[in-house]
Amino acid sequence: MVAAIALAAVAAVLLIMGIVAWRNRRRDSEEKDSLSPSFQRHLSRDTKANASIDTVNTRLDTSSTDPFTENSTTSLTAAQGEMWGDEIITAMRIPLEKITRGKLISQGGYGMVYRGSYRGEVVAIKTLLPEQRKTLRQINSFLSEIKMMAAMDHPRIVRLIGVAWDSLADLCSVAEYMKGGDLRSFLNHVEYQEHRPHGFDFEKARIALHVAHSLTYLHSLDPLVLHRDLKSKNILLTENIEAKITDFGVSRESSDRTMTAGVGTSLWMAPEVMMGERYGSSADIFSFGVVLSELDSHMLPYAETKETDSGRMIPDTALLQLVSVGLLRIEFSSNAPQSLIDLAHACVDLDPEARPTAGEVLYRLQLIMKEYESATF
Repeated sequence: MVAAIALAAVAAVLLIMGIVAWRNRRRDSEEKDSLSPSFQRHLSRDTKANASIDTVNTRLDTSSTDPFTENSTTSLTAAQGEMWGDEIITAMRIPLEKITRGKLISQGGYGMVYRGSYRGEVVAIKTLLPEQRKTLRQINSFLSEIKMMAAMDHPRIVRLIGVAWDSLADLCSVAEYMKGGDLRSFLNHVEYQEHRPHGFDFEKARIALHVAHSLTYLHSLDPLVLHRDLKSKNILLTENIEAKITDFGVSRESSDRTMTAGVGTSLWMAPEVMMGERYGSSADIFSFGVVLSELDSHMLPYAETKETDSGRMIPDTALLQLVSVGLLRIEFSSNAPQSLIDLAHACVDLDPEARPTAGEVLYRLQLIMKEYESATF
């Protein structure tokens, strides 16, 4: 069975990657660098852009071109000046000397997160990697994430405390510290340390409910906000295993409720996003359905399919291409309630229009939670 899937992946790759490449070339020809217009005045390059650091819906620059020129020092100095003039950033500014940085708790491709303290409160401190602090594109992106978080006000979204800097080199954001860690680490623990049975229990169903609350909030904003990178790593837990979402590095307002820039992490990515097609809030719903499969199995998505009979690992892109043509979808254990399996499969429907809204997901999960609550008494 796995060998057959691997063979089917080859055919899918040839067709779909050709389509994606064509769409990407077309999009690249239409889009320019997405740096702040005020930043661009200080760049020696004569380019046009349609995104601004002064608006919350600043788009990430997905090109590989480094925006630096020979006078990059001047550009960075100008960029620092722009932070002083931004109302949201200055309103959230806190004194850097009041922040104490502790141990490193996580590191990604662009930033590092430390445990620390601010005015007696344990906090999470996020900074850019040293090499990323030298590019205006990444600084612009980081500031956009900070501004997005500053606009969020919901108990199921990680709270931003402030932003601090003396120079661009030490720019950092300060957020509430989530003692329970991220959902992926939690699932690894319940699988390998607790040896908890697969399926759903009250605790895992409540995590799903909390995430649904956060998506309902984001999608109810006007203009609605898409997370665009929902996955277990971006769901954090309190000490009492209550969930909140974080990492708004690729989140954006959707002024026309559709987007085309392909972002996100492949295993959780909706097919229409991977294909470079226009997408909306239903892309987040697809990712949520994949997270439901993680809560059930404790494993990464499609883990059982990822390894072939010969021991070779199928690339994530090939797996996603199989998903996009309907040859592969998330699976659930026999312990999962049918009502939750049905909900998850509806979330990952290949037709974005057929997927439930965040509000509908929330309602159905509330009904499922009542089943668990009644079973505990």
